[in-house]
Amino acid sequence: MREHIEKARTEPERYPLDPAKITSWLLEGPWEENAVCVHCQNNSSGERCESCLDGYFLLDGKCT
Repeated sequence: MREHIEKARTEPERYPLDPAKITSWLLEGPWEENAVCVHCQNNSSGERCESCLDGYFLLDGKCT
């Protein structure tokens, strides 16, 4: 499905998008490489909550 979406973006005349499938695409959310976290939790920060806030350090996969 992702390949079809990418083809439709680059060549819309050749690969038209089917409006009936848009709902299923929205339910899947953005591609992981384009996703940005909102409201990081557990003392983390960054676009993908990949860093710890000042004063915290990563221990066992969590900012402590």
